[in-house]
Amino acid sequence: MNQPTSAYQFITSHNKDVKVSLYTPAHQGIAPKSNRLSQQIYQYDAPFLTRSRTEDIEKHFSQLYGTKHTFWLTGGGTQGVLTACALLGTQYKRVAIALNSHIATINGIILAGLEPYFIPSESLMPTTSEVISALEISGVSALLLTHPSYKGITINLEKIANYCQDNKIALVLDESHGSHFPFLGEKWQSGINYGADIVTHSLHKYTGSLVQTALLHLPINSRFTVEQVMGILPLFETTTRSNLLMLSIEDAINRGFSESGKTLFCQAIKECDRLRSQLDNYGQILTYDPQVSDPLKIYLKSDRVTGEELAELLYDRGIDGEFADEEGLLLIFSFNHHQDDFQLIRETLAEVMLILTKKFPKDSANNSHFSQVRQIKLLPKDAFFSPKQKLSIGQALGKISSCCIKKVPPGIPILIPGEEVTNWHLQMLSSDTIVEVIKE
Repeated sequence: MNQPTSAYQFITSHNKDVKVSLYTPAHQGIAPKSNRLSQQIYQYDAPFLTRSRTEDIEKHFSQLYGTKHTFWLTGGGTQGVLTACALLGTQYKRVAIALNSHIATINGIILAGLEPYFIPSESLMPTTSEVISALEISGVSALLLTHPSYKGITINLEKIANYCQDNKIALVLDESHGSHFPFLGEKWQSGINYGADIVTHSLHKYTGSLVQTALLHLPINSRFTVEQVMGILPLFETTTRSNLLMLSIEDAINRGFSESGKTLFCQAIKECDRLRSQLDNYGQILTYDPQVSDPLKIYLKSDRVTGEELAELLYDRGIDGEFADEEGLLLIFSFNHHQDDFQLIRETLAEVMLILTKKFPKDSANNSHFSQVRQIKLLPKDAFFSPKQKLSIGQALGKISSCCIKKVPPGIPILIPGEEVTNWHLQMLSSDTIVEVIKE
């Protein structure tokens, strides 16, 4: 039977003549007394969109992305990364990852029993040459790369993909922070177009859908099959997916690929370029990181104050940034921002600039911790499932971790299972931190 290509039509056509529904969910499509959720919303949350029933809908949207198949996910980008790791675990043993890998990557490596090889790099995001050099000497058979980075830094993905293809290395891209790239035109290409084997997207971050919505793409020439993905997905997926999340996925994709959606993205990019032009007049007193190539991100920096202090200055004036650290403040813009929003930001930057000119230059930040070399002493899976004991971080020095410690945002792990606790960890973590290590 031919299925409609609209999830909305599919849901609203279900059981129109049914008067009593003897199945979950308990709300039965009937709204309780609520100030926030309407009767209509509950009607659309009946369990109907199973994977088998939505296969043709996914195929329709796969054509929009130009993929072999695009899977809709309601467990977030994390579900996509876990599925990708499990797929790698069926064929490979050792996988190269970068220091900026999300905690979901580490969790996937644990569950799949993979051996991680951390790409040596000067910063959290490795350069193109650092990635290729690591692939040449590490003997890995797979690469799972977070690209673009959380801060919006990109590298030469085409060159890396070509190297992987020539050397039969599986390439998986955690493109959670680039889910908007397919809507931005040829200048900002997604890994889908560069010969990756798997690409995952977190839709809620940049395309306006509800939290927990994501996609897993199998590009046209992927070495993995639809059947292989379908065999893995049940490991990380609820048997009853949320219809509301599914509808949100459809709306976000349709909006992104529409002419009106592309126009909105284009307008937001132009406004961000205008902000960068304004900052170009301020010198190092208030500037931005030129390495950030994502057109909708600005990483503010100043030679007078830290990123945390910049965040406070903006927050006091009604602007709340995404993430601040010692070095700078990350601002993420959306197609939902209006002209009034950008006007306020322009005025605020000018006001903050005047404040900063009265301050003395600060000491340069020490970013040496970015060049950390992880000492992996045991397979993460073995360490995670080993008998544990809890120790203070000081007492744990020299021992093997059996836990993950991460910083959110951006969800990058500081310590992972199988890693030796070193002086670097003592510097990065507070002295009262309790860690789990392998019990001796």
